[in-house]
Amino acid sequence: MIKNIHPSQTTMFETHEFLSYEEIMNASAKEFAMKRNIINLRQELKYEIPSTTYLTHAIHNVYPAKFIPQVPRFIIKKFNLKGKIILDPFAGSGTTAVESLITGNSNISSDINPITRFLTEVKTLKLNPQDYFSCVDRLNYHIDSIPTCHLKFVPKWGNLDYWYPEDILSALTKIWGYIHNIDENEGNIKYILKASALYISRKYSYGENESPKLFKSKQKTIKMKELNNKFHEQGLGLLQNELLLKAKQYLKCIIQFSSAMKTEYKKVNLIDNTGEQFLMVLNNSIEELGQILSEETIDCIITSPPYIYAQEYFRSTKIDMYWLNMANDESIRKLTKSEIGQKFKPFCDLSAELLKITPYKNAANTIKKLSENFKTKENIHRFEAYFNDILYFVQLSAKLLVKKGILTIFIGEPKVFGSPVNVKDIISEMLSQSNLKIRQTFFDIIKSRHLSRNRLNENPNGISGEWLIIGEKL
Repeated sequence: MIKNIHPSQTTMFETHEFLSYEEIMNASAKEFAMKRNIINLRQELKYEIPSTTYLTHAIHNVYPAKFIPQVPRFIIKKFNLKGKIILDPFAGSGTTAVESLITGNSNISSDINPITRFLTEVKTLKLNPQDYFSCVDRLNYHIDSIPTCHLKFVPKWGNLDYWYPEDILSALTKIWGYIHNIDENEGNIKYILKASALYISRKYSYGENESPKLFKSKQKTIKMKELNNKFHEQGLGLLQNELLLKAKQYLKCIIQFSSAMKTEYKKVNLIDNTGEQFLMVLNNSIEELGQILSEETIDCIITSPPYIYAQEYFRSTKIDMYWLNMANDESIRKLTKSEIGQKFKPFCDLSAELLKITPYKNAANTIKKLSENFKTKENIHRFEAYFNDILYFVQLSAKLLVKKGILTIFIGEPKVFGSPVNVKDIISEMLSQSNLKIRQTFFDIIKSRHLSRNRLNENPNGISGEWLIIGEKL
């Protein structure tokens, strides 16, 4: 186990000092200190970022495998980025966007998950702190008006009754019916109420609301009996009160974000070359990004790609997308089939180039041998498709970055068929073969995050840390 590593021992290390995954797992704290390849990003930035939920990062804090804000802030600080264009092509819940904007940089966030646009936009709302009380008044007004609304919104979810008690479902459809019909002139208030309604829509479902993954648990089933009884005692007012509390909390987060912004920024649909700070949010795949963004226009890419076989983002966030009227059963099925790390076919076949990458070739041979002992032999196709897509992403990054532009990839090394895959070495060699020089590589220790723990798979203890790979375009 990794214990008691002092922050002073977390400096960078040179390329020849890289440790393998197995060495990381077996090394002592003293060996780590000697190699100097360990970092604790939370500790490193504790005076600048008090928690992973500071500012608007607290809004909808149940996104699966959520990117911690310390990662983009560390890179922005390390390379003294200001007035630059930062891209996150796997933007998820919008973490990089928030950190880019508050540090004076422009941001382009893209993800094929439709909820990314909503989360990024609500987290980057700009409100005048002086308008706090007027916003509270409007929130009160709208929430008080819900009982008089005769409109209902029913998500296009064939399995809806499975996840909600009948009476609570009826109340939620009334709440969402009202929110969806708020005039767009009050867009900021509407955003806040939608985000708050997502919270109660998860809390009052049979889904385990303490976990991003959508599933029923024995504990939540018991809890729902209590919540259902409470609802029958207090009626719609119970949900109204919770909605207001959460809306006020989110409003405070947005005011804090607005206060942290040193300059104004504008939302754009195309890259702005005027030098003004901007935010551009896209809902595109990596393949589509290459057609939208011009070559050598991005100063820095900071991202955390999906992990192989790890989170199923669309299955985890579909409850939110249904209520936001972003999805139906058919669109969720299509999205799931296109998910990197889950799909069986890559954007394009780069197998010949992949086989030139020795760590990948060795890992692929090991996985193929192991697959003979498992029923899920088709997983080998997911393995091959995943690294095809990651190589495609690295090659695209090399095209989009300006000369000396920075590519940062934050990634873990999960197990496949019970065997660790040296993802760090594979991706590092991908960078080296794509006109990108490896600047530094860190291993960020997971101490309190408990990523992927207590799951019934071949890696029940999760992973003990994640790699931060930093490359520079030659």
